[in-house]
This record gives sequence, structure tokens and C-alpha cells, in this order.
Amino acid sequence: MRQRLCLVACCLIACAPGAPRPQPPVAAPPPPAADRILEPAEPALRLPRNFLPVRYAATLAIDPARDGFDGRIAITGTVSERSLVIWLHGHHLTIRRATAHRDAAGGTDVELTATPHGDELLELRAATPLDAGSWTLALDYTGAYDALSTTGAFKQTVHGEPYVYSQLEAVYARRVFPCFDEPDSKVPWQLTLEVPAALVAVSNTPVARETPLDAGRKRVEFAPTRPLPSYLVAFGVGPFDVVDAGATAHGTPIRVIALHGRAPDAAWAAKTAPRLLELLEELFGSPYPYAKLDLLAIPLAVGFGAMENAGLVTFSEPLILLPPHAPKLREYDWVRAAAHELGHQWFGDLVTMAWWNDIWLNEGFANWVEHKISARFEPAWHEELAEIEARNSALGDDSLVVARKIRQPIATPDDIFNVFDGITYDKGASVLGMFERYVGPEVFLAGVRAYLVDHAYGNATSDELVRAIGTAAGKDIRTAFATFLDQPGAPQITATLVCDPGKQPRVALGQERYVPPGAEAPEAGQPWIVPVCVAYDRGGARGEACTLLDAPVGSLALDEPACPAWVMPNAWGRGYYRTAYTEDQVTALRDQAWPVLAPAEREAVMFDVEDEAALGALPLPLALSFVPRLLAAGDRFSIRAALAIPLAIGEFVPDDLRPAYEAWLRRTFGPAAHQAGLTPSDRESLDLEVTRDDLVHAVGTVGRDPVLAAAAVVLAGKWRDLPPAIRPRVAELAAPAQPAVFQRLLRAVYTEDDRQRRLELIGALAATRDVAQQRAVLALVLDPKLDIRDTSMILGLGALEPNRVAAQQFFRDHQAELLARLPQDGAASGPADLSAMFTASCAAARRDEIAGYITATFGKLRGGARVVAQQVESLDQCIARRALLEPAIRHWLAAPAAPAPAARGK
Repeated sequence: MRQRLCLVACCLIACAPGAPRPQPPVAAPPPPAADRILEPAEPALRLPRNFLPVRYAATLAIDPARDGFDGRIAITGTVSERSLVIWLHGHHLTIRRATAHRDAAGGTDVELTATPHGDELLELRAATPLDAGSWTLALDYTGAYDALSTTGAFKQTVHGEPYVYSQLEAVYARRVFPCFDEPDSKVPWQLTLEVPAALVAVSNTPVARETPLDAGRKRVEFAPTRPLPSYLVAFGVGPFDVVDAGATAHGTPIRVIALHGRAPDAAWAAKTAPRLLELLEELFGSPYPYAKLDLLAIPLAVGFGAMENAGLVTFSEPLILLPPHAPKLREYDWVRAAAHELGHQWFGDLVTMAWWNDIWLNEGFANWVEHKISARFEPAWHEELAEIEARNSALGDDSLVVARKIRQPIATPDDIFNVFDGITYDKGASVLGMFERYVGPEVFLAGVRAYLVDHAYGNATSDELVRAIGTAAGKDIRTAFATFLDQPGAPQITATLVCDPGKQPRVALGQERYVPPGAEAPEAGQPWIVPVCVAYDRGGARGEACTLLDAPVGSLALDEPACPAWVMPNAWGRGYYRTAYTEDQVTALRDQAWPVLAPAEREAVMFDVEDEAALGALPLPLALSFVPRLLAAGDRFSIRAALAIPLAIGEFVPDDLRPAYEAWLRRTFGPAAHQAGLTPSDRESLDLEVTRDDLVHAVGTVGRDPVLAAAAVVLAGKWRDLPPAIRPRVAELAAPAQPAVFQRLLRAVYTEDDRQRRLELIGALAATRDVAQQRAVLALVLDPKLDIRDTSMILGLGALEPNRVAAQQFFRDHQAELLARLPQDGAASGPADLSAMFTASCAAARRDEIAGYITATFGKLRGGARVVAQQVESLDQCIARRALLEPAIRHWLAAPAAPAPAARGK
């Protein structure tokens, strides 16, 4: 604007009467195309396109016993115009030599000078300009293994045996290869690994050739890949056990690549993988798209649990390697994780988003897929209710005014690290689920299948996916979809029953952005175009009606002559919106509608009721009145919903009322917790295993039940040999119950050689409420004999304010050392996520001090600016919620005790 005003003013002066007419400058004619030489400046975000790769051939010399690797890479690509400079990504790679070879007949080699720029870029400057055409860049280089953050090529040692793995998403391929590290650069890769002869080497594709080398080494050449972006290239080298898991119906081989000596623990993964792949092939209507499938175990992963590399999917050890008698929950977690990552073989690998702003096309769809496949794999798990839990979680993330959009523009490199969050995963999946219901599951799936066919082995955008679904549905849904993709937040729907005499009943609908107390008013956005379906009383039966609410207000007619007794404004719980209920509406849902509501609808109702009660919009006793009904249902989702109401407000209970609060938990949930007990049977369902754990935690740990604590102290004498399903809770109950038990478990942290058990001990000890014990546990974080990647969890696990303050002070006292030792990469935002340990205090008197400290400490870290902004708003909302809720809590806990609900049956 400033430049435009200057131009207008200058024109007025120059064109005034009598003013000399300015002469236009004489511009030099542009050089002929043949003489123009491109020399692109250092890029700020995207690489210049004067050179585009068409294929890679890379050789890595990897010996896990060393601290680094040697690499050679040949990048064949097209120079679009005569160029002196080519830019590639490269992070801390030492380039020993670089040349460019003209691929035309009689082509010559041109020396390249490689110069690092910052941490991420390589400038390749040619000795003489490179003419337009096909060239192959050849670079010899060295790189280092990451020993901490599990990014790039990283090294881990288990029982004295070293392994090397790769993790290249999001922008870590540049730590292994000089390359175009952007998702739309999707071309074939051919990888060769030179490794010690006794080790196993795996990559994305089958081994094409294996050749002995000198000095006890071998060369393993892998077949060329189908087109892949750099972040999906993968490899592993180590003394692996290889477990045959059969093949797909089309003959594609499947293997589990386990840690040395752990082949027996791969049995569950090997048994289930073929079935999961079969279900995915049925869902997508096409065969698994790659030549083989290896499932590779990683001992420890920072910030990720699994990665969907094409043909070589990696999983952290606890997910994929399950010991005998593993908890049912771990079996379930494996199926969900595997369904997610194998679903990526189509969504993300076969079809890749064009740029990181559309990462939800990968992750949101993979979450949508994991629910579909898990439900088909085992219907008794009721995965449709887990889908509602994911929707509820996303709505929680979306309650921040500073929440991201699903399709968030990528303006800086930091933005790439911020996109791997609940908005991408759970909101993305929930919006897909809502529109799936709107157009119909079969129609939706037809659009998905067409999208996969049209963009196979290429890249695509959100618009192309939505267009494919709309084409299948015969309607344009792009505008409706965009209202959820391109603006943050979520709508809150009001649904008012209108029954005018002599007229058909209708529901008056309204929408506005949900903004809780404590948040600043956001800028006005456009109304969402929301598919709204309501369930309602239809003469004692159940009716449903749907509409597309595309304005701030709307109306929905009901096919019922009489005025319905109740209305539930989110049929099947699939709408991605909150509902604002009145007290009368909630009472009618509880007393009249409850028997005919589907379990998913009950989950959705309870989410809204709990939130409104926590904000004072509904009476707290009304929300708590649902607890007996939820307990009576007996399934893990209902019990969790029953516990969610009192546990969510536990943080806001004043110290003087905490004994009354704990007594209420024991009185209300104690019978069910005692009936479940601490000793599982051999053949328990997933529901019973999970509900036992939830109930014991609520009654024993939060409610400080002496009966459960005494039983745990007895069992803790042989803690290590307890069934894995109950072992963590026994330690959590027993450690604070007796100082001698606490000290014994604290010493066991140093002697326990099984990492899963060690993590259980650390988590249990960190839950202590004794501040002196908490300080002893915090000391583990800086003990060099322990892995800080295991012990750092202690910083965020202070149960109540005295412990939390102790953890905050510990961090402040050791801030420099902690930030230097903690992994900086791998996790979505690295150490910046630790800002939550300060904002969780929810202390109004310390608000400015906390906000200032976390801004100064974490705001300039990678991805930290957005994380800190979200945490400061979370703090403000929490302070406002505490002020609203504390009077209701005081009134509730001062009321006469009600009789305990009957214990549920097994």
C-alpha cells in the first residue's frame, strides 16, 4: 500500500502543468534464452525448481558399531534452464566431492562446489553453467547417526547389540541423503546398503542382489521402488530375527523383523497382519500396492509410535513385540496401530499429499481407516465408540481460539512441525466421518476408491479428494468441506423444539463458534455448512431427521404430529459439532430417551453435558446423575464416561474439600473397583481389563482407597512377576502406601533390564503425592545412568499442585542442562511441549509470571511459538473454568452423602 500511494503522488507532481515530462528509463533488452544463466538465491521455504529429480540411486555404508556412515548418491533430474546453482536439502552432511554429468551422448562432467547454508540447505555451484536437459548429480559424503532423537539415520543398542534405523518424516531425509526433501518430489529410489556380513539389512523393496565384500562385509542391493517422496524411504540394519508372517491373497510376502532373540514375541503381529491387510484390500477395492511388506521393530522412538514407510513399516517395540500373556489392551493397540500404518500404504504412500498443508490427507484418513478396520477385525471391541472418543478429543483441541486449521498454510519451516497434532489426526478423521454419513458410506467409499485410482503413485490435494467424493455423490460438497478445513474451531449447535398449535413440530437450529470462558473473542468467521441429524421421540419410538445447516440459523421439520418428548441433536454422534443443551433437554434425555439412544449417542451427550457442567451452564448434580446409568452399562466406554465427570473436576477441588471428594469417589465407584479387584483371570475381555484399570486408578490412586492400597502392598512383593495388565497399577498404589515399598521400587529402576517394566516403575513412582518422594523421583531425570528419554515423563506427572510446583522448580533449577540433554527433534514440537507442566497449575495469581516464563523459555524453540500461544490460552481458560466451577463443587461436596450405586457384574 505504501508503494501504491507513492506512485500516485509522484504522478500528480510529474504530470502537473509545466512540469517536465519524465522520460522512461532505457531498459536493457533481456538476454536471449540461450545466454540467460539462472543463479537462484537461497530459498526460505521451498527449493527452486530449476532442477527436478526423476530418480535416485543411493549407496550407504552402514556399520552399527561405528558412529557414522558413508554415502554416495546419484540424482538424475532435469535442468529446466541454463543454471549455475542448484539447491538441495542437506543437514550436517559433509560433502567430499560433487559432480554433474550431462546425460546426453558425449556428455561431460562438471565439478560442483557444495556449500552448506544454515542447517538444512546445500548450494551446488557449477564450475561452468549446466545447460538445460538431463543431468545426473553425483555426491560422495559422510553423515552421523542420531543417538538421541530417533531422526534421520539413528543408532540404538539393546543388550550390547547395536542397530541402525531410519525415520525420515517429516523433513529428516536430508539428514541421510542430499535430496529434494519435499513431498511432491515423488520419484523412484534405488537403495544399496553395505553392511557387516552377519547382519540383516532391510529396506522398502525386496533384495535384488547380495554380494560379498572384503573385511567381513556384504553389499545388499534392493530393487528400485515405485515413486516415493523422500520421507518414505526407509532402512534398518542389525542382528534381527526374521519371522515369516505368510502372504496376502495376491501372494505378497509379509514378515516381522524383530529384535534379536525376540521372535516369539512377534507372534501376535505375525498372526494378525495378513488379516488386517486383507481387510484393507477389501475396503479400498485394490491390492496392497507394493512388492512386499516388512514390519520392523524399533527399541525406542521419540515422538512417534510407528511410521508408514512403503513396504517397511516401523513400530516401536511395545506396539509390535508382545510377550506371552500380554494385556488385551496391548493386542488391541497393535491392531489399531497396524491398521493405521497399513492404511497409509494407500493414503500417504500410494497417493501422497502435494504439500504439508494437506498432511491431514495422510493422517486424518489413516485415523478414519484404523477405526473401520479395527471394527471389522473384532466387532466386540465396539470401535465405533472409540471413534466418538476421538471426535470428543478433537473438539477439545478445537476449543482454543488459537487452534490450527486442518488445512493450515505452511508459511515457515516451524509450521511443518506443528501440523502433527490432534487437529490433523482426530479432527481430520471426524470431519471425514461426518461427511461419510452425509453422503452415505457406500457413496463415500466409491469416491475414495476413485481418488486412489486417479492419483495412484502420484500426489494429490484436498480439493481433488473432495471433488472425487462429490462426483460419486452427485453433489458439490467442496464448499461445505472447506468450512471445516479452512477455518479453526468448531460450531456449537442449539436445537430448540418448536411445537406451535396446528403445525408440524420443528427444531429451530442455530450455530456459532464454540468459545469457552477465558478465551479472547475470535475474528468473525463464515458459518459452517454442517450436516445436522437429530434423533427424536416419535410417539414413543425413535425418529430421525437431517438437514444441511448453512447459515447461522435454520429449521428442521419433524415427521411427527405430536410434540416430541425429547430431541437429541447429533444422531449417532457423528456430527463434528458441540451441542448446547438446556437443563430440561438434558433431563428428558436422561429420563426418557436414554433407553433408545445408541451407545455412540450417549457418548456424545455425555461429552456436552460434562463440558457445560464444568462451565456452570448446567448444574453439576445433573451431570453427576448420569453416573449410575453409565456404571450399569458396564462397558469400558460407559465406565470411562462415568469417571470422566468427577475426574475432570478433580483438579478444581479446593484442598479443604479434597477428603470429601476422595470419599465420594470411594463411595460411588468403590464397589465396582473392589469387585474387579487386582487379580485378573486368565480369560478376560478387553472391556473388563480396561475398566478394572480405570476404576482402580480412580478409587485407589485418586480416591486413596486403603483396601486397594493394602492389597497392592502385598502383591508388590513379587511385582515383577505380576500379570502385565495389572502391574503398573499395583506399583502406583503400593509405592506411596509404604515408604519401604517406595524405596524398593525406586532402587528397581536401576536394576530392571526390561524397558517396559522400567517405564511402568517410573510412571508409578512419579504419581506420588509426597513432595519429598517426588523430589527423589525427579532426581532420576538427570541421573546419567538412566535414559532421559525414559525419565523425562516424570516432569509432567505431578499429581497435584504441591508436586507440580516441585517439578516446575526442578525444571527451573536445571533448565539449561535439561534443554541440552532432551531430544530436540522427533517429537512434534520437541521440548516446547514441556510448557504444559507450567500452565497445568491453573493458578490465577501466577498467570502473568507463568505466561512470561514459558514464552521466554520455550517460545523460540522449534515449533515453540504456536505451542506457547496454545498453552497460554489453555491457562486462561483453565483459570476461568476454576472460577466458575469452584462454587458448584463446594455446594456438591457439602451435600449429604448419597447411597453408593450397585456394583456392576462381570
